Amino acid sequence: MSIRLLTIAALALTLAATAAADGDPASDTLYQEHVYIPYPGPPPADVAALKQAVDRAYARGYRVKVAVIAARTDLGAVPQLFGKPDEYASFLGAELRGFYIGPLLIVMPAGFGIYDGGRSTAAEERVLSGLALSGSSPSELTQTAAAAVARMTAAGALRSKDILAPIVYAVPSNGRRGSNVTLRFQLVDDSGKSRVTVQILAGSRQVARLGTRLRPTNAFKLASLAWPAPKTAARKLRFCAVATDAAGNKSPPSCAALILR
Repeated sequence: MSIRLLTIAALALTLAATAAADGDPASDTLYQEHVYIPYPGPPPADVAALKQAVDRAYARGYRVKVAVIAARTDLGAVPQLFGKPDEYASFLGAELRGFYIGPLLIVMPAGFGIYDGGRSTAAEERVLSGLALSGSSPSELTQTAAAAVARMTAAGALRSKDILAPIVYAVPSNGRRGSNVTLRFQLVDDSGKSRVTVQILAGSRQVARLGTRLRPTNAFKLASLAWPAPKTAARKLRFCAVATDAAGNKSPPSCAALILR
C-alpha cells in the first residue's frame, strides 16, 4: 500500500474513533464536507447554490455545516428522528463533536433544526424564525437551506467560538542531501484552514524550523513543505509538525522519520 493510502487510512481511523459515523449517512459525509445532500438528490444547480452560500460563510470567517434531510432513508439507523429537526440536530452534533463543534443546520420538511455544541443558538433561531420552507421536495429543501445560510451569514448569526484544535499527521518522508526535500503531512481543521510549523530534529537537536501561512485543509489530500537539506545533514532525522488554526487552537505534535540519501 502507498504512503498516501496508509496515511488516509490512519487518519480515517482517527476520525472514526471520535464519532459513531455509522449512525446515519450525514455524519459520514460531514466528516470532510460542509454539506449533506439527500438521495435521490436535487438538481446540480440547487446543490451548487447551497455550497456557494456555505463557502461565502467561511469566507466571512464563519463556520457552518448543513444536512438536508428529505426522507427517512436519509437518516440511516435513526429514521425515528424524521420530522424532528431539533432532536436530529442534537444527535448529529454529538456524532460530529470529535472534529467539528460549530453551527449545524438541519433542513427537513418539518422545518429547521440548529445546534452548536450545546451553546446558545438564539441568533440563528431569530433568523430562521422569519424564513419559511419553500416546499418539501429535495430541490425545495436545498433551496431553502441555501437561503437560510445566506440570511444567517448576512445577519452575523453564525458567530461561534472555534474551540477544536486541528489534526496533523506527519508522514515518513525521504530525499537527497543537497536538494529540496518534501516533508509530507495530513492536515484537517473544522475551520477549513490551518498553519503548520515543522521542526527537523537530529535526536533532540533542532536542525531547522519552517512553517506555512494559513492554508486550506483536506483530510484526503497530502500537504507538504519543502526543506533545502544541506549536503552535510545527517542521513537519519525526524520531523515534527504542529498545526494551529486561525483561532489559536494548537494540535499536539506529530513526528515521522526523515531519511536522506
